[in-house]
Amino acid sequence: MKPALLMLLVVLFSFGCTNQEPGPMSLQEQEVAKKEIREVADRILQSLNTMDVETLLRPYWDSPDFVLVSPDGSIGNYQTAKNGTVEMFKLLASLKYTTVRDEFRFLPGKTVIYAWSGKSEFAFKTGEQARIDTYTITLVFRKVDNSWKIVYAHESASPPVE
Repeated sequence: MKPALLMLLVVLFSFGCTNQEPGPMSLQEQEVAKKEIREVADRILQSLNTMDVETLLRPYWDSPDFVLVSPDGSIGNYQTAKNGTVEMFKLLASLKYTTVRDEFRFLPGKTVIYAWSGKSEFAFKTGEQARIDTYTITLVFRKVDNSWKIVYAHESASPPVE
């Protein structure tokens, strides 16, 4: 085989291999991802319960590509999520979220759908108390710069009960 033809085949083969779609995660990669994402979810819950907005928002991707769908049906971005959280925390004296269950779905390209369902109890600074019996959030995580970032969040909740 001529050297020029051999070089052309090597170049074509190299480009063909690098442009392939990412494959599914192995079972071992899935287990590692579950552990890492649950750790992120636990930090989110802890920061909600302590009303620590900075720690809460750390795993959310501060990018124009981030999307938040709120329980009222509105669609927002990272700044909308941050501003809404700050305003909510200003009204509350206490907040407690409890996990009931969670589930994972694995997509190609280090992307994971994480569905969390739980309940919350909260007290306003006015002294009123309420709870939400069913609160569910779907988070889409993507591995960005070697850490799991939330690129999409969709929240839904039952009406608060006093």
